[in-house]
Amino acid sequence: MTTIASAQEALSHWHQALAVATGGKIFTTHGCSWAWQPVRKRLILLFPEHPEQAGLRPALAEGHRLGARRVEAWMNSGADAAELKATGFSDNAQVSWHAGPLAIPMDRWAGKIRLGNNVPEAAGADAAELNVTNLWRETSSQLSSGHPALRRVEHALARTDEGEIVGRGFAQQGLGGQLMVHSLAVGKEHRRHGVGTALLHGLSRSMINPLSPPDEEVPQELLAAATPSSADFFSANGLKLLGRGRHMVLRSWNQ
Repeated sequence: MTTIASAQEALSHWHQALAVATGGKIFTTHGCSWAWQPVRKRLILLFPEHPEQAGLRPALAEGHRLGARRVEAWMNSGADAAELKATGFSDNAQVSWHAGPLAIPMDRWAGKIRLGNNVPEAAGADAAELNVTNLWRETSSQLSSGHPALRRVEHALARTDEGEIVGRGFAQQGLGGQLMVHSLAVGKEHRRHGVGTALLHGLSRSMINPLSPPDEEVPQELLAAATPSSADFFSANGLKLLGRGRHMVLRSWNQ
C-alpha cells in the first residue's frame, strides 16, 4: 500500500538520481539531506523531520560555493518549518500526492509514444537529464549497490505523426513496485487532447516484465506529486488523492 511516507521517499530517490546522473552530488548536514543538481543550478533539501540552523547554514554556504541559483525544500505537511521560514524559505504551490492504477482512457491520442533517451532535439539541461535513464545500469561512485536511487528509470516522448515533440515524462520504479511519474510536461497548445494520458500509459507499459505470464499481470500503480494545476489531470486518470505536502523556496537567496 502506497503511503505519503513512501511517496516522499520515492521523490527523494528521484532527486538523488537526477543529481548524480548530471554530475552533481548528494550530501547530509546535521539531519538534513540535500541533492545538488548542477545543470539546473538547484540545491534541494529533501524532507527533513526537524531542520535546524546547524544543518541549514553549512549547506547554504556550500550552495553559494557551488553557484546555486535556486534553493528548494520538500517537506511533510506536518513537519516543523519554523527554522526554514526564519532562514527565508516560504511556501511555493502546494503539493498533493496521488496514487493508483490508471483509468482506461475514453479516447486515444493519435500520435506516437516512444521510450528511450535518444532525443536529438534535446539540448542543455534537458539533454543532460536524460542521462538519468542510464544511471541504474551503471556503477556510481556516490551510490552504493542497492541504493534506492538506482532503481530503473524510463523516459517517454510524445510526437505527432509529423514528428513534432509535444510532450515528455519520466518514471522511476519504486521500492514497493509502484512507478513514480516525474517531469511530465505537454506543450500548451497540445493539452487536453490526450497527450498526457498517452504518456502515462506509455510509461506504465515500459516497466512491465515481458516474461510475466499474462494471467499474473496486475494493474500497475502510479504515483505522482501534483501541483494545483495538474491535480485534476492525475485524478481524471484514476490516481486517488493520498494527502498533501509542502514545497518551499528560499526567496531571499542572493548570488
